[in-house]
Formats: sequence, C-alpha cells, structure tokens
Amino acid sequence: MSDKGTHKFQEKLELTYEQYFKRSIEDAVELAGAFEHAMGKERALEAIRKWTERSVTDAVKHEMSKNPIRSFEDFKRLRKEQEKSPGWMHMLTLTHPEDTSEKYCYNITECLWAKVFKDMNAADLGYVLKCSHDFAMARAMHPKLGLKRTKTLMQGDDCCNHVYYWRE
Repeated sequence: MSDKGTHKFQEKLELTYEQYFKRSIEDAVELAGAFEHAMGKERALEAIRKWTERSVTDAVKHEMSKNPIRSFEDFKRLRKEQEKSPGWMHMLTLTHPEDTSEKYCYNITECLWAKVFKDMNAADLGYVLKCSHDFAMARAMHPKLGLKRTKTLMQGDDCCNHVYYWRE
C-alpha cells in the first residue's frame, strides 16, 4: 500500500541492483532464445545487434542534439560525470590507467551486466545488448571521437579495456 500522497509507481522496491537487473532481462533472454530457435543463433544475434546499435545510436544522437560535445575535453567531462552516477557506481568497477589530452582510458574490472548474463548462460546475448554498440555510440557522440577496445568481461577477458581518443 502506498503512503498518502505517494503514487504506487513511486514506491521503492527492496531489491539489490543484481536482482533488479536480472529480473529486467529475463524476458529478453527468453525472447532471444525464441529468435535463436526460429532463425538460428547467428542470424538471431545479428538481428538483435543491428536493432541494439540502431536504438542506442538514435538515443545518443538525440541526447547530443540537446547537449552536444564539441571537444575531447567535453567528452571526458561528460564521461566522468556518468561514472559518478548511481548506475555506474553500483554496476561497474573501473580503473583509469591513463587520462591525457590524447587518450581517456578506463578498464572495467567488474560488471554487473557481465555477471548476470553469464549467470544466465547468455553472455553472447549480453555482448550484443550491452557491449557491441560502444563503437557506434562513440561515433554518434561526435564524428571525431574514436574508441579502441580489445577485451570485454562479457567475452571472458579479465577486463573491458576502453581507450577513447579524438581524431583531428
């Protein structure tokens, strides 16, 4: 029951981030399994990857139209703000091996998305939904923004190594 003056949609759940995230993706994992059954695994994952990349790119372009970044310093400032958000702080553990005028690097050493997708035996889907679009997202933020990444936790590596740079 909600308190007087509080709408039921605004009541708080007593869930951990992990429980909430797992519940929020269970249907997606089941739906992806149905696609895999109907289309084959590779075709299903490719269709999901294309949809995810398009969706994320559109969302980022919309956000950048309201708050554009004009320089690498703008990007780094935005990323540092995002890293302080509750979502990032509760879902990711990061280290920063390098932050210079030419590169902004961070490694993700713990990732709730990777943990939950792996626990659900769906790391390949997790990669498609949460990792593969990072390169398109960088391009959507600004055409001069580039990203190099050779490892992801979702694919079994020891970290996700992000290296952002600005192309002149």
